[in-house]
Amino acid sequence: MLFSRDDFLDGGDGGDQMPRPPPPQPPRPGSSAGRPGTAGSMTGGYGEGEAMEDVSAPSGAAALRQKMLQQRQRALQKQRTGSMATGSVMANQGMPSEGSMASKSPTSAMSSTGGSTRSSAFGGGSPVGDSIGMRAPSTPGSGLPGGEGESGLLSSVMANMQDDGEDEEGLVAPTIMSAEDIKAEEARRRSNLAAALEEKGMTSVFDPGPASGPSSGTAPAKSTFDISTVPPDGLKPFILSPAPKNVGMIECRIIREKQGLGKLFPKYILETDSGVFLMAAKKQKNNKTSKYVITMSKSDDTGKDADAFLGKLRSNFLGLEFVAYGEGLNPKKIDSSMSQVHALQLARQEMLAVQYSSSLWGTKPRGPRKMGAVIPKVQPSGERMVCRTLNPDQDGLLALQKANNLGAIQQFHNKPPKWNEQVGAFVLNFNKRVTQASVKNFQLTTNDDPDTVFLQFGRVGKDVFNMDFRHPFSPYQAFAICLSSFDYKLCCE
Repeated sequence: MLFSRDDFLDGGDGGDQMPRPPPPQPPRPGSSAGRPGTAGSMTGGYGEGEAMEDVSAPSGAAALRQKMLQQRQRALQKQRTGSMATGSVMANQGMPSEGSMASKSPTSAMSSTGGSTRSSAFGGGSPVGDSIGMRAPSTPGSGLPGGEGESGLLSSVMANMQDDGEDEEGLVAPTIMSAEDIKAEEARRRSNLAAALEEKGMTSVFDPGPASGPSSGTAPAKSTFDISTVPPDGLKPFILSPAPKNVGMIECRIIREKQGLGKLFPKYILETDSGVFLMAAKKQKNNKTSKYVITMSKSDDTGKDADAFLGKLRSNFLGLEFVAYGEGLNPKKIDSSMSQVHALQLARQEMLAVQYSSSLWGTKPRGPRKMGAVIPKVQPSGERMVCRTLNPDQDGLLALQKANNLGAIQQFHNKPPKWNEQVGAFVLNFNKRVTQASVKNFQLTTNDDPDTVFLQFGRVGKDVFNMDFRHPFSPYQAFAICLSSFDYKLCCE
C-alpha cells in the first residue's frame, strides 16, 4: 500500500494508524539494495526530509526499519560472496547520481525498493537485473574486487582463466635452470659467438703467423730474431733482403718528425721495438710528384752518402701508384748507344710497386682505402728475383701486375675490414699492436692464404706507428709500403 508525504505527517491517531509496509523481500540483482548504501538508500528509500522525521516515528516503525536494514545487510553479504565465486564484474551503466536518488518522491523510491521496474534513467522500464550486471562492493584497501588479499587475487586469476577459456594444464611457466644448465647455456653462447666471428673473418684472438686462421689451433708465432745481433757490415744486406722464414713477425715502429717548417716535408725513422735504428726517409722538396729518399743515416736527408743510401720511393701525379727503387740509374738517363747488357747492369732495380684504388672526381670514396702491393717473386730458397728493365712501362712491376704475370711477381692486397655497429667504424684485429683509428691502418694478405697477415701497420700515437712484417717482405719493402700510406692521395682523400 502506497501513501503520500501528508499521510505520514498528519496521521489521525498517531503511529497506531500507520499502515504496515509489506514484508521485506531479498533484494534483486541490480536494485538499489545491491549497491553500496547512499544517503537515500540507507533510509529505506525515503528522502532526506523523511530521514529527519523518522526520529519521532513510533517504536513499531523504528523496529521494522531496523529489521529491514539487517535483512539488507545479509543480502549484501550474500551478493559479495556470490561475486567472489563467479568472478562476474560488469559496469553499471546509466546509474543515477546520488542527488537524483535523494530528490525522488517516496512513491518512486519505494517502488524501486520493491523491485518492480527501473526508472527512465535506467533504460525505460526494463526488469531489474535483466541487462545490467551487479558489482560486489570492494573492501577498502584491498584493491581487489569482491575479496581481500591473496584469496581475492587468486579468485580474479581463476575467473580470468575461465573467461578466456584456458585450462590449468595449459599454463606455461618459466624454466628453472640449474647451475649445470647455466654453464652449458653459456658454453653454447660462446660457441655461437665464435662461429659468427669466424663467418665474418674475425677471431677472438688474432694470430698473424702462418697457419693461424680461425680453423687453426696453433699459438701465435713469436719472433725469435734479435736485429741487434746483426753486425754493422751485414745490416744493409739484411735490410734489402727478404726476412728469414723462421723468425715470425718482426715488430718495429715508425716515428714521424714534422715540426716547424718541415710539416710539409716530414721525416720518418724506422727502429725496432727495442730501439735499434734501421733506416730513415725524408720527403724531398722541389719535385712534381712525391719523392722519398731512404737511407741508413739519421743525418743524411738527400742520399748523397753512397754507403748509407738505400733507394727512393716515387709516386705518380695523382698519388695512386708508388714504385720503390734500389741503387742504380734511371733508365731514361742511360746512354741509348750503350749495349743492352751493360745498360741493364747500370739500371736501377724495382723493389716494390703499390697501387691505391681511386674514386670519382668530386666524390669521396666509401669505406676504407683499397690497396695492393707487388714485389719480385721470392724463390723457395729465399732468394728474390731481380727486376731491372730499360722499359718500365712494358716490363716493370706495375706492367707485370696488369699482365697478371704470376711467374715473376707476388701480389698482396689489404685485408678488408669489417663494420662494427658498436664502435660505429670499420675494424681490424691488430692483436693490440694498433690502438688508434686511422685511415692509414692496414693489413696485407694474399688470395692464396687470406688468414695470414704478412704486413700490418697502424697508429699508436700522434706521430708513432707500429709496423710488423714477415717473410717474404724485406725491411726496406715494408718501410716503403708504409711510407706510401703516409703520402697524400689526390683521388683517395
